[in-house]
Amino acid sequence: MNRQNALAYSGIGFAVLTAAAFLTIGPIPRDDAAIATITAYYGGHHGQVYLGGILLGYAAILLAAFGVAIWDRIRRADRHPAAAGTALAGTAIAAVGQLATASVYVALGELGGKPGTATGALQALHALGTGLSLATAGGVALLLLAVAATGISARVFPRWLAWPAFVLGTGQMVIPVSFTAFLITIPWAIAASIVLALRPAEGSPGLAGSESPGALTGHPAAKS
Repeated sequence: MNRQNALAYSGIGFAVLTAAAFLTIGPIPRDDAAIATITAYYGGHHGQVYLGGILLGYAAILLAAFGVAIWDRIRRADRHPAAAGTALAGTAIAAVGQLATASVYVALGELGGKPGTATGALQALHALGTGLSLATAGGVALLLLAVAATGISARVFPRWLAWPAFVLGTGQMVIPVSFTAFLITIPWAIAASIVLALRPAEGSPGLAGSESPGALTGHPAAKS
């Protein structure tokens, strides 16, 4: 497996670890839950919250690698330099946001199991963990919209992958459905990883900008 494929398949790792983290942490209390409810939850689930935070942190690292694979594919197309920069910026924001969220859950897991922890501290960390998800959503939105723009306009990515990226990227910016959009992004990332690995961009940045859209995706029409 070459380095390009390794980066591509990191999207699958990101998806699997993120899903495992959410399942491990479980449904957390709402932001407006009573302090007693928040304290009871983290006191009774501190071990799984801690483990979920660790998994989320590793997932963030793989998200960064996956974003670099997407950036590299757009860069090789040599048609949308702004979109390539947007993808890289979005990747950085999303990865940092998820790492920060992971750190908060690790802290909640550590403090939740200590009887002397102040309830106010748990409440503040709980609110912080929820708020940091907005940073992750914003970064993922930029990454997905970069895929959508280059896939729809120039077929740098298959359109069946680009149009869902547009819908999910837009959904990330709508708070009531942001988390749902992020959850659906998990299977999308698996599909995108397979496409990146099995249909790599051809040639160097200068050559990948040929006029045939199929040359950007390995489509058989490029060879006709």
